[in-house]
Amino acid sequence: MAVISNIKSMVINPDAHIQVLHLPDSEHLIWVIDDFIADFESLVDYSNTKAYFNPQGSDGTLFPGVRDEMPDSYYQTLSALIELLGLLPQGKCFKHHRIAKCWLSKVTLAPEDLSPKQKMPHFDSLADHSMAAVHYLNGERLGGTSFYRYKHAEKLALSFDDKEMILDMVDKVEQSATSRSGYINDSDELFEKVFSVEAKPNRVVIYSGNILHSANITSQVDFDKNSCNSRTSVNSFFSVQ
Repeated sequence: MAVISNIKSMVINPDAHIQVLHLPDSEHLIWVIDDFIADFESLVDYSNTKAYFNPQGSDGTLFPGVRDEMPDSYYQTLSALIELLGLLPQGKCFKHHRIAKCWLSKVTLAPEDLSPKQKMPHFDSLADHSMAAVHYLNGERLGGTSFYRYKHAEKLALSFDDKEMILDMVDKVEQSATSRSGYINDSDELFEKVFSVEAKPNRVVIYSGNILHSANITSQVDFDKNSCNSRTSVNSFFSVQ
């Protein structure tokens, strides 16, 4: 198979499989799409040999690694997927959307180098209409995504009305920083893990960006962007109406 260095021919796999899951004890839906794109091998090759990764933090977020913005062809293919979801009975919210960014992302920060805020679940936005998508390039052994509830307020999804609670949450995390050894992978004294989606090559998981969540960084992850065991994904952010 010829290597498509700029992945211009990226298209949705006609055999892609869509699941709609409920977060326990909530109204929130998690969308899981398996076998998303047809030429997955070329995307993996692009991430390993063609992408240019900027230094950690240059994207303006707390993501613990390096990133490169995806080519236009990826934006177009993700947009086509969102439009497809909008045709489904539970996908009415996807009928109108706007993609903000699609980042090719590799986790490169070792657990001992994390800041306190990088040791806790996070949210991407406080707006109800903001969504996030994670497209896994790696398999289950390098970690999927988990969703959390903040125990002190029984909060799963956050809003602009929760700013005081968020400040309190961050303060409690910083106070307990010395007892946190690295990436959060399970429930602890502050956060309850309520649901997990396993990683799978070419799987996409879509969820509301205001839900507390975190990547599961397993012991098998190498924190070298050039390693075949680096945790690699495409992280995309979009709004819906």
